[in-house]
Amino acid sequence: MSAFDKVIGYEPIKEELIQICDMIHNREAYERLGARMPQGILLHGAPGVGKTLMARCFVEESGLESYVLRRNRGSGDFIKHIADTFEKARENQPCVVVMDDMDKFANEDSSHQDAEEYVAVQACIDEVRDSGVTVIATVNDIDKLPGSLVRTGRFDRKILVSRPAEDEAEAIITHYLSDKPVDSSVNMEDLTKMIRYRSCAELETILNESAISAASARKERIEMDDLLKAVLRLQYGTTEAVRDRSDEKMRKVALHEAGHLVAAEVLYEGSIGLASIRPVGYGDGCGFVNRCSVIYRRPHMVMVYLAGKAAVEMYYSEAVASGCGEDLENAAEVIEEGIMESGTLGLHLISSGRSSSMPDVYRAQIRAGIASEMEKLMLQTRELLLNNREFLEKAAEQLLKKETLLYSEIRAIRESCATGDVAR
Repeated sequence: MSAFDKVIGYEPIKEELIQICDMIHNREAYERLGARMPQGILLHGAPGVGKTLMARCFVEESGLESYVLRRNRGSGDFIKHIADTFEKARENQPCVVVMDDMDKFANEDSSHQDAEEYVAVQACIDEVRDSGVTVIATVNDIDKLPGSLVRTGRFDRKILVSRPAEDEAEAIITHYLSDKPVDSSVNMEDLTKMIRYRSCAELETILNESAISAASARKERIEMDDLLKAVLRLQYGTTEAVRDRSDEKMRKVALHEAGHLVAAEVLYEGSIGLASIRPVGYGDGCGFVNRCSVIYRRPHMVMVYLAGKAAVEMYYSEAVASGCGEDLENAAEVIEEGIMESGTLGLHLISSGRSSSMPDVYRAQIRAGIASEMEKLMLQTRELLLNNREFLEKAAEQLLKKETLLYSEIRAIRESCATGDVAR
């Protein structure tokens, strides 16, 4: 059994770290072929994805004594602590030095990367080069670190630890639920589709909150409703307040969200994991849809953004639906990115920056291009919704009735309707 069995998913990363542990245990086999130990291992990625756990598993798998460095004291004392820790490691090699949250060793930003703490770390790493001291560090934001510190020669292996993929998230969720009594009403596919996979820690917190909800209601088992409440509150910031669903405003909200849902589902079947008209946060915002891990073509992404506005305008007399400002901004941004990445309006507009930094004449050309593309895609979006009117109306009706639709419910609505084609 490997220490890395504690880490669910992330197989390529575990294989890479296990390989380095094998080099520690069987150095001679590698040296015969001229291979040397990598000079350092850097695990970087968003907070909560399991970097520290992986570092701990690496230490356990290596079987070596370890020394852990975390920022827990003032600057002068911490610099001395860095030097003392590496000195102990050098005296007791072979061993591992773990630098946890190394990007928090100093409060420098990307423009000021010469902090004394980082200079001290660089010097200490150089002093243990080609020795029996293995250095592994975890970092949330690699861009905060000086290039001289993270360069090859100090950290030969820089490993990105991403947020869990959908299949990994399902395995993580199953693991965290394994010691909890779960009701038969819990649909694992619905559960994994409704959650945004920000981090392993967030998944664990959601499942713990669902257990708290069930216990406070004196239930014997965790039900799907408990899990849904936890997801809606923690990941989407929805409030408990339920508004009058017979109100005309809520009917418009339901149509708006149904528009997003239908456009996404027609263009990419199975791409919506959750849709709701519940109030979001403490403002006046209502409703959202959660797209699963699907990579949209740029024009299709714009159509999904525009579909909320288009759906409302199909059924109400006002010329322009209100409350769509953010959708329109997002659509315009996607179009602008396409213009500046591909040069669709001329190669002179290709730029790594924003159009705001361009001459006025170029900005005007981009604005005109955005408006033209938006009009064209809005026409296509309206055609899509008209061709799938039954799907749109049933989705809006069920949103008003149930308030929140799960993946299986969305799929059932779609399967009950005759869906129309759309130009791709």
